[in-house]
Amino acid sequence: MRIAYISKYTILPQYRAPNRQYFISKYLSRQPGAEVLLIGSKSTLAAVPDFKGLFLSVKEGNLEMITLQGPVVDPGFNVKRLWSWLVFEFNIFRLRKKIRSFKPDVVIVSSLSILTFLTGIFLKRWLKIPLVLEIRDIHPLTIVEVGNFSPNNPAIRVLKGIEKWGYRNADLIVSSIPHVYKHVNMVAKKDVPFYWFPQGADMDYYSKTELSDKIEMFQRNPGDFIIGYAGTIGKANALDVIFDAAAILNISHPHIKFVFIGDGPLKNLFTEKYKDLHNIIFVPAISKTALQNELTKMDILINTWLDIPIYKFGISPNKWIDYMYAARPVLVGFSGDTCIIEDAGCGIVVPAENSAELVKGIIRFTEMTTDQLTEMGQRGKEYLEKNLSYETLSAGFYKRLLALQNENK
Repeated sequence: MRIAYISKYTILPQYRAPNRQYFISKYLSRQPGAEVLLIGSKSTLAAVPDFKGLFLSVKEGNLEMITLQGPVVDPGFNVKRLWSWLVFEFNIFRLRKKIRSFKPDVVIVSSLSILTFLTGIFLKRWLKIPLVLEIRDIHPLTIVEVGNFSPNNPAIRVLKGIEKWGYRNADLIVSSIPHVYKHVNMVAKKDVPFYWFPQGADMDYYSKTELSDKIEMFQRNPGDFIIGYAGTIGKANALDVIFDAAAILNISHPHIKFVFIGDGPLKNLFTEKYKDLHNIIFVPAISKTALQNELTKMDILINTWLDIPIYKFGISPNKWIDYMYAARPVLVGFSGDTCIIEDAGCGIVVPAENSAELVKGIIRFTEMTTDQLTEMGQRGKEYLEKNLSYETLSAGFYKRLLALQNENK
């Protein structure tokens, strides 16, 4: 079976820590009789070297990975990003003969950019093959709820139209968001076949660790209880509630320290705002392989979310995978539906954007013994290895794609 997989923000291991699209493609290409053509584009997320021509191609067994030319723009929803989406779709159209010569049996398109839905519909009809839509974020609803854009914004209305058309033309929806099918069926006004493919871990990749000395900039004193956060420091990460909790605990529990590993648009603001809190340490972003080594040094790991309606469909973030592999307990501030941290029994979940409840959760952890914390963290890693390896998840997905191929003969 030949699979064409199109995702603008694919990150390949040659250029930076790879992401979900690469790992899925890697293990799909290892299935019996499978070949995969993975198509992405240059972006700020991966340091792709300059090259001439329409695309750069790298092969890995039965997987060919193509990086298309395109403008590199800053993250965030803005005019430049929309322009880069248009350029990506135009360049896929220019690549159409190569895609046709690959003779795909199915095409998968990923929802960033959502304009790729249009390309997927074109390829479905031109090549007469099934179309699979991968929903990574629910756009444009995420832009409206997190970015505070008006639903009546002309660009949002156009994206809504594309979203609806894409859903109605899809033969299968696949997503890491467990209940996104409710949104899809509501928008499409019909039931669309759905396959849940949660975020996973490539055990081969995670086993490669490296040391980093960047976290040695803070002193861990005897008796300290260290809470770690790793990731972007931005609005969608709802970090205000952690800083509010830190301000409360700075007085009542000075031995509790918060370490923030990463960078982001709000880092300078938070650094200045909370400079007088002695229990907060900011650390620059480090490589993903080095990060795993550092996460294991924390007593617990923390992750907070905004309290917004979109999360009623559930979430499945990469961060939880990183945290669970580190075998440390996890404290989550989340009010949506379905949480694998609860399923795995490796942490505590408290209501989103509620600093008082977050403080209670932290204190509950500090009252546990070292053995209890270790046992809880280990449950998360064992759950991850048993249920969420990309090798296992991709094998199941491949069977579903074969069934889809048979359904459409």
